[in-house]
Amino acid sequence: MPEISIVLPAYNEGVRLRQTIEALRDTVKVNYQVIVVNDSSRDSCCEGLDFGNLVLVNLPKRQGVAHARNLGAEQATAPVLIAMDAHCVPQAGWLEKMLAELPEAGIVAPQIRSMASPSANTFGLTIRDRELGVEWLQRRGDQPYAVPLAGCACLMMRREFFEAIGRFDAMRCYGMEDVEICLRCWLLGYSVRMVPEAVVGHWFKKEPFQAGWHDYLYNRLRTAVLHFDGAPLQRILTTLQTKPQFGDAVASLLLSDIWARRELVRARRKRDADWFCREFSIVL
Repeated sequence: MPEISIVLPAYNEGVRLRQTIEALRDTVKVNYQVIVVNDSSRDSCCEGLDFGNLVLVNLPKRQGVAHARNLGAEQATAPVLIAMDAHCVPQAGWLEKMLAELPEAGIVAPQIRSMASPSANTFGLTIRDRELGVEWLQRRGDQPYAVPLAGCACLMMRREFFEAIGRFDAMRCYGMEDVEICLRCWLLGYSVRMVPEAVVGHWFKKEPFQAGWHDYLYNRLRTAVLHFDGAPLQRILTTLQTKPQFGDAVASLLLSDIWARRELVRARRKRDADWFCREFSIVL
């Protein structure tokens, strides 16, 4: 039985997908499985992946990265789950350093290093503005420490934990699934930990998923309504209201499962978004 299940959602990855799988082969020293979810790619990136520990799931139509990550997790058999982008290059020792921190956290993340510009590194994320946009954080030291958010280039968690907190939320196309699950992790009483000495290289796509304004707004509105209240929520909505297709995104949100999901999350949380903003000096 594998000890680690690594889920790679793939959409038009070109040669990067194979490079990611080969980097995993070179750096993972325990039994593991790789689950590639082909989100209806238009290129041949998922052809000829003849690796013995690989499961390939082909979607007949594009579902978006959050759905692909959840579908891949359903195929996982290991107790530890890693959500990783399909254009990453993990560096030696990354896995062991992250596993050592897992008992102390709900979600564990490594340093993410740009493959195109090695001096550009991110050590977690924080919310930047009332659009719920994010910015990179700088390194705070060598030992693991808490961060408000981490990007889904690489997130580690126990599979049991992932299922218990409700998987990735139902985001559209691309974006915010990492922000929302990290925020939810904190509000449910767990933590997100950065392991700065664990390094995962990442190729940043210029046009990763061609998300339109409708999906951009839908994902941010969904995150806001799920977790924020009162004046902060009103300020977020007022800011987003100026964007194109705001009305269409609101209409789509109201037709979704947002209220049932909100009730479920609110019933279980131990902290609220005001606590989160105070804890990490976020001003909305």
